[in-house]
Amino acid sequence: MTAHHLLFILMSAIWGVTWIATKAGLGAVPPLFFGAVRYILVSAVLVVAVGKLRETFGGGRATRIVVTGTLVIVATYGLLYWGMLFVPSGVAGVVNMSMNPVFFFALAILFGQEKPTWRHAAALALGIAGLMILFSSKASFGGTTLELWGAAAVVVASLAYCLGSVMTRPLLRDLKPLELTTAQAVVGAVGMSALSLALEPISLQTFAALLSPAPLAGLLFVVIGGTFIAYTIFLHLMRDWGASRAGLYSFVSPVVALILGALVYAEPLTWREATGAAIMLVAAAIAIAPRPATTAPS
Repeated sequence: MTAHHLLFILMSAIWGVTWIATKAGLGAVPPLFFGAVRYILVSAVLVVAVGKLRETFGGGRATRIVVTGTLVIVATYGLLYWGMLFVPSGVAGVVNMSMNPVFFFALAILFGQEKPTWRHAAALALGIAGLMILFSSKASFGGTTLELWGAAAVVVASLAYCLGSVMTRPLLRDLKPLELTTAQAVVGAVGMSALSLALEPISLQTFAALLSPAPLAGLLFVVIGGTFIAYTIFLHLMRDWGASRAGLYSFVSPVVALILGALVYAEPLTWREATGAAIMLVAAAIAIAPRPATTAPS
């Protein structure tokens, strides 16, 4: 197992835990506000620790950084959180996690970053089947107008994230992952704050609720683990592996979240969850397995 595979496992595990951490935060404060505070803290720390903000945005990269930061943070979380107001969490989870690898694969091919192989096809088929089995007992969807719009928002959020990630890859030729994380976090902080102020009722009580032990712990974990560590690893893997392969964390993170949900919140763990989780892990293993070396003809 290479260092890249260990990083992939660490990233997937962290993002699996962030589902639990985010749940603790969203139970106390409005979702856009939670996201805004997350990226305000992230950008403040990174600007001080990493610096080079003017250099990062320079060199003709400013427009692409603003566009990709808006896509992967503002559009993604804004649409996802809005959609989750009307769509059951099980439905939102299966839509988001199943669409990510599909969009990553399709966009990477469209942008000329990947060539389709049997590994892609097998991983996508197995992973989506596993996700559907995993969430089959959890999802309920009434099909009302607001639910349909909410589901559409979740799909568009997934597309925005994948499109922004694929467009981000060329920036990593000139920038270090942490430098790009810093710049996109600044864009995300500004955009999420504007959305929250425009759409949510924010008061002193909102800030007080966020400082309660559980929401504060959740916020700190998504800031430190979800962004400082996991997203930086994702950018590193995307630079070296490509977006479609790195994006297969979507088949591993739900397994981590499932196990933690059973341990922390005593959520039921049935044969559907166990079977779906096993299939998803097999799908990820197929896709990220080391490629056999090719030998030149003698």
